[in-house]
Amino acid sequence: MHSSRTKNTRIMIRYSIILAAFLLFGCGKDKQILLPKSGRTIVKEVADISPIYMLFQINGNDTLVEVDKQTIISTTNWVFNIDKRFPLKKIMPEVIKLQNRKGSHKGDAQVENYYSYADSVGKNMAFIPFTDVVYTLGTQKDFAEDGKASLVLKFDKQNQLTVNGIAVKPEEFHRTIEKMYTKPTVLFLHFDKELSYDNYISDKILLSWWKQPNVTISNKEYIY
Repeated sequence: MHSSRTKNTRIMIRYSIILAAFLLFGCGKDKQILLPKSGRTIVKEVADISPIYMLFQINGNDTLVEVDKQTIISTTNWVFNIDKRFPLKKIMPEVIKLQNRKGSHKGDAQVENYYSYADSVGKNMAFIPFTDVVYTLGTQKDFAEDGKASLVLKFDKQNQLTVNGIAVKPEEFHRTIEKMYTKPTVLFLHFDKELSYDNYISDKILLSWWKQPNVTISNKEYIY
């Protein structure tokens, strides 16, 4: 047990060093990854990982995604390092393809997918798990099971939030939900395809820290 824990620690340290070097020095300035930042850490350490990089490229008027996935191993945890400047429409098709690829090779081991970001307060790498998230490109109406209310949270391209069509400040949405619903409720998340990945991660962090009895967040997410 001790040797396994030591091995995982070494993997984590090695990953942190490799990532820092990659961000600062790898592949030239135009391939530098700018990670989202937050003052909160969801997950601080992930061991036994394969890093995936989505590099921001500009070719004329086009924004291109360069996916570096040469080192990934299906039986490890995958960490997605994605440039914060991308709109969701550019990266989500790639994320979905990689999710499907991993799912088709998944064995008995419990392996996870994470998004990485920088904790600006703790001065460390941090991670958001999204293994169970099912992405759908486009809109679709979902309804909670019998006895529960359905609530649609939509973030537009400017990161303005509406709750069932009512404009709400993101930092106040939990109080709005508390006033609107007292019975068991399921939240369905919709994100505009033009929304930046930077804002998407901020929204996910905000939602992950909020807990309310009788309210659950669906694992289905829509990029519309």
